[in-house]
Amino acid sequence: MPVYKCSNGKYRIGTGSCIYDTQEKAAEVWAAILASGKMAGKKVSYDYDGVLSTDAGKEKALRDYQVGNIVYIISARNDKSDMLNVASQLHIPSDRVYATGSNREKVKKIDSLGIEIHTDNNPDVITQVNLLPKARGIKFQFEETYNDYPESASNNAKRALKWAEENGWGDCGTAVGKARANQLAKKENISRDTIARMASFKRQQQNKDVPYSEGCGGLMWDAWGGTSGVEWAINKLKQIDKK
Repeated sequence: MPVYKCSNGKYRIGTGSCIYDTQEKAAEVWAAILASGKMAGKKVSYDYDGVLSTDAGKEKALRDYQVGNIVYIISARNDKSDMLNVASQLHIPSDRVYATGSNREKVKKIDSLGIEIHTDNNPDVITQVNLLPKARGIKFQFEETYNDYPESASNNAKRALKWAEENGWGDCGTAVGKARANQLAKKENISRDTIARMASFKRQQQNKDVPYSEGCGGLMWDAWGGTSGVEWAINKLKQIDKK
């Protein structure tokens, strides 16, 4: 759901105006918009292995979720149970996760569900999807990933997660920010795109000393790795882009 808290304390839907007094009201309006069909998101789907099993793939799916698209997982696996944890992280309900058993059946499922955009790392699947009347296939390119960020960045994220587990996130953070905290806490590999997002979080530095109990500034600063994580990201991005 693309509902965000604004700097004036109110809420907005997507890139709209900051006019809603509460998150609940904004969510209610967004639900009504979707129900009316006036701004229904696109139906998009992702393969799992080699796509949503990667950091870059998860990032892409989260962005689709945030702009209001209806996201599916459609895999050639025989069983979907191992995909449900990632689906939950990406706010994809279990009834939109499909294990079709073969690439042929995968393409059929994409067609029957009316998927508009499917992302896959298999060029043969992409070719077949692009033969469908309504769907468009996008080839997923694997990115190099990194996990040499400092241990202190991981510890900062763990601290934020522990506090949120005990006290709740409240109005703080987006799905992407919470996913970032989990990645850093688990010392997972992250992509250049993720590193760039961490580096750009430098703009929030002026809020880093806000106590967790008094606002979102310190909590989200640590969720993104804190000072050590953000500074590492700035330097790492320069290093990657020199290659």
